[in-house]
Amino acid sequence: MIITQGVSMSEKKKVRQTSGNGVGFARRQGGGDAMQWRAVAAVERTENAESEHGRDAHVTGGHDIRATDDSPALDAKSYIPDPDALTIDVHTRQLEQAVPRDRAELAAFVRRYFGLGVPDRAVCPNHQSPMDYLAASFFEQRDLLVWANRGGGKTFLAAVATLLDALCHGPLKISVLGGSFDQSDRLAEYIRELAARQSGVLEGKASRTRVRTATGSTIQMLAQSQTAVRGQHVQKIRCDEVDLFDPEVWRAVQFATRSVKGARGSIEVISTLHRSGGLMQTLVDQARAGELLTASGGSGGGLAGGGYRLIQWCLWEVIERCPASRCCGPCSLADDCRGVARNADGFFAIDDAIAIKARSSRAAWEAEMLCHGVRRDWLVFPEFSAATHCREVEHVPDWPVYRAIDFGYRNPLVCLWLQVSPGGAVHVLQEYVASRRALSEHAKEILARDLGPAAATYVDPAGKAKEATSGAACTDMLAWEGIPCTFRPSTIAEGLELIRMGLAPADGGPRLVIHPRCRLLREAFENYHYPPPDAIGERDKPVKDGPDHFIDALRYFMIHRMRPGAGVARKTY
Repeated sequence: MIITQGVSMSEKKKVRQTSGNGVGFARRQGGGDAMQWRAVAAVERTENAESEHGRDAHVTGGHDIRATDDSPALDAKSYIPDPDALTIDVHTRQLEQAVPRDRAELAAFVRRYFGLGVPDRAVCPNHQSPMDYLAASFFEQRDLLVWANRGGGKTFLAAVATLLDALCHGPLKISVLGGSFDQSDRLAEYIRELAARQSGVLEGKASRTRVRTATGSTIQMLAQSQTAVRGQHVQKIRCDEVDLFDPEVWRAVQFATRSVKGARGSIEVISTLHRSGGLMQTLVDQARAGELLTASGGSGGGLAGGGYRLIQWCLWEVIERCPASRCCGPCSLADDCRGVARNADGFFAIDDAIAIKARSSRAAWEAEMLCHGVRRDWLVFPEFSAATHCREVEHVPDWPVYRAIDFGYRNPLVCLWLQVSPGGAVHVLQEYVASRRALSEHAKEILARDLGPAAATYVDPAGKAKEATSGAACTDMLAWEGIPCTFRPSTIAEGLELIRMGLAPADGGPRLVIHPRCRLLREAFENYHYPPPDAIGERDKPVKDGPDHFIDALRYFMIHRMRPGAGVARKTY
């Protein structure tokens, strides 16, 4: 790679006399540090190139490094090394000037060194481009959450970002963790292949689990496990497909980074989002909540406040440009594309997208390729839509108020406040959620939040069981605090069907409305799911992994108040 920006004519002449393939590195002795290495990265400009390609064209080795319509596909196989690349060793100051300093220089560096034109156009609302990720990773050095479509280049870009860190920010310790070893090995294969195509980048021979660069950086590729994380003190961790991570391992990852001079300790998560209630879903929800706090002037989403920055792209940010010779009419992508591909600058083949859509369900297509969210074909309530079922319904003093409670200690206790309109519509007005509190503390909070005298409080029938230590039941303890409870036995399926009737009755509009302030109940509807098809066990029972507590509380209310033919035996404590 020719490195001549900011280099004198005599040095350029010396470079040409000692030409050879590879990347040049300069070494600096520094204070208490052993050695500090910097990758040499710059672009040669020549008068001849400018006259041929235009005033703003950056030309290296005879190739225009600007983004072009024929940029190669974003995978390791598309990279073609430049046979005219030269090695140069210059002084530290010149080296530091050559490291990319802004987005444009970074794009030029990646185009020149890796042979890649990275898509740089965000198409969908609230989406970003792959180049946004690369720039954020290189310059911001903060925790990032990357959600992209299948085949969207996220793993390969993570390999590019890893090498950029190792060469330009080194010496660093970098760990690549996959949900399985196959996952981490795929990212590692990209790293090894990219590095091997430029002589002088690697120090020694790269192994399957470890790569050491000439800048002194070490990259380890590991499958997620306690032994892979515990005791690690690295500057960067990249996690691929976190939905496969064990929760305990993920918690340990949060404590494994350490900053060094010039490099902030950070974690990057690269994944699709297809599993309802999974770790990726949780991280996306937290990142969005942080963005909302920042937008409203609170803390939580900015760099100072911590938290992951969400970077999201889908098929339309990476699809290749659709030529005029293709007609939109018969194209199976037309309803989703709406002409977007006419101005695209990506790499994903249109024919591949058509083939994938043809053999996919609509739910899988929207989740895996369009990044609309988790697959809705596993959801218990695919009928639910926040746009339809969430609106600001306020307390009406003339209508009775009801409570519905699902007990919990380690898992949260959930309390909902509800009213029923004269027309039979259920309004969920507010929610209370807390864990690891005594029932007496919950009772005080519930009473303090009451909208008025409660006509009834409906609870889990299991709450009547006596505790081994106190000899009292949850229903007894709440009654002592001034909250008498009502319950009746029922099946889960019965309650779920009543909720479905409220969401989408056979005749008329929805009869279940949730106030937007009940954010956790809304998220529960969006994530309450059945086991995936390959799961072992009962497939007709929803998974109890968090959202069930909110749905259970609502289910107790529906069983009592909305069950047809009401003659029901009830007990009050």
